[in-house]
Amino acid sequence: MPQRVLVTGPDGFVGSHLRAELGEAFVPFEGDVLDSVALARTVRETQPEAIVHLAALSSVGESWGEVTEVWRTNVLGTVNVIEAVRIEAPSARVLFVSSGDVYGRAQRIPTTEEAPVEPISPYGASKAAAELACRQAASEELDVVVARSFPHIGPGQDERFAVGSWAAQLARLRNEGGGVLSVGDLDVERDLTDVRDVCCAYRLLLDPAAPNGTYNVASGQGVPLRQVVELLVELAAVPVTVEQEQMRLRRADLRVLVGDASKLRAATGWRPEISLERSLEDTLEAAARREVVGP
Repeated sequence: MPQRVLVTGPDGFVGSHLRAELGEAFVPFEGDVLDSVALARTVRETQPEAIVHLAALSSVGESWGEVTEVWRTNVLGTVNVIEAVRIEAPSARVLFVSSGDVYGRAQRIPTTEEAPVEPISPYGASKAAAELACRQAASEELDVVVARSFPHIGPGQDERFAVGSWAAQLARLRNEGGGVLSVGDLDVERDLTDVRDVCCAYRLLLDPAAPNGTYNVASGQGVPLRQVVELLVELAAVPVTVEQEQMRLRRADLRVLVGDASKLRAATGWRPEISLERSLEDTLEAAARREVVGP
């Protein structure tokens, strides 16, 4: 593994877990990726052997209401990272974290990397555009890896995301002796991987032995969100009424989102190891701790 890995978005949900995965190799970029001067200066001063670009506006649901900012941050921020590397550390490997949302309504499930890129949300479209910038950089011989990560969950996920929201609500309902759990559309199916397994995949993709290119990061198994809610309610062990809330429904949604990570497994040997049940239990317990100590 590289000895110095510069990470954008180091304090977010994934960043905090990647810090634990990379240990002393983790070098945080605390600035704004839209500040190209600060970004280039940090790359020049730290001379990382690899860069993991996590910083993004990452909520699919919220992307409909902040389209301009999503495109600015997710596309221009990625271009700034690439240009900083091109000028200041051209031998460094860049790991760009994209999303399985770029596939849109894929015809083949589980979906492989060869599927057409046809996003339906501003978030997915911005990630697809950032991938084009990465592809162009790779054509000029920069070492770029694209990780198309499917939904991931785990301790510390915030309430903008479905599982993070349900865990936080259930932690509060535990204290109140039960109540109403507000949800969105539970009739969709998602490929859910624990964030700690995802960070392990990122570490493996930083190894120069892994060929550059595009890789799905996914479990390969779809889970109905209704089943996820049932498991969380069982873990919370309080009487709960599940109610759909209109504001939690997305303007457009994918009915099924499941990825095929065979290419990643062949290149690195990676497999997810943390079960859905353990991931949900850890997420709920982390939410309960936050409820006790406050944000």
